[in-house]
Amino acid sequence: MLFIYVFNVELGQSVFIMPKDSPEYAMLIDCGNTPNFNPVDIFKGMLPKDSNYPYLPRLSNLTITNYDEDHFSGLPYLLNNVKIQTVSLSGNLSVSDIKSIKVIITEPIKALCQLKDTYTCDVVNYTPPYQRRMFSLSKSDFPNGAWDTNKLSQLVFLSYKDTTICIPGDLPSASWELLLNQREVTDYLGKTNIFIASHHGREDGYNADIFKFCQPECIIVSDKYIIHGTQENMSSRYARHVVGDGICFQSDLTTRRKVITTRNDGNIIMGFGENATRVYDKF
Repeated sequence: MLFIYVFNVELGQSVFIMPKDSPEYAMLIDCGNTPNFNPVDIFKGMLPKDSNYPYLPRLSNLTITNYDEDHFSGLPYLLNNVKIQTVSLSGNLSVSDIKSIKVIITEPIKALCQLKDTYTCDVVNYTPPYQRRMFSLSKSDFPNGAWDTNKLSQLVFLSYKDTTICIPGDLPSASWELLLNQREVTDYLGKTNIFIASHHGREDGYNADIFKFCQPECIIVSDKYIIHGTQENMSSRYARHVVGDGICFQSDLTTRRKVITTRNDGNIIMGFGENATRVYDKF
């Protein structure tokens, strides 16, 4: 069985992947945090120890979907608590690019740039019990320098048995329009069962054409309390694209849910098993 934890880090994202029988392949997609909460404090006890670093548990992979700081604000703390074996960082922005667009070079940005400079070798013989596929655009896809970190977010698909989840970072509608021209992207969307709403479920991350290919049974929104107009009414808009009556949440067989949010539901856990078995709960 594969467990996926979507942590409530308010404005940010942190998604932990834990194969029950293969903890050596646990991975983390984004490492957002809050002033009072670091998700690693919850999951580090699930990780195996690193033989070369006996005081640190080993995290198989860290993937960052977006070079906006809310997606890696907890990176310095994470590095002090685990040994990261591999990273999956988009190559569409260099360290120089990242530093050039940041007004202040914060500790998380320094840590991110160090990762990009340190983890430079190709990974071989890496065979987790799940499959990953990532897509991203390049600066040249946006003429006249009209790119930003959101537009260049990594689009991540993760599949296990008969289940696929889509984690699209902060992709705005304009980037979706370009990505939807790629046959492999639309093929993966066609297999997607759970869709994490782009850009924390805000209006600029919504593109109705996604759902010409994607027919999810559930949509998840990772975001803080509503303070912007771009957050209003988005759950109901996304709910229209869910196939069927939604999913059972917290073993409640009487109520079906189409959209789950960290804003209202807190930390979310999903379990994927054989024969498309999927369970949803919070913790």
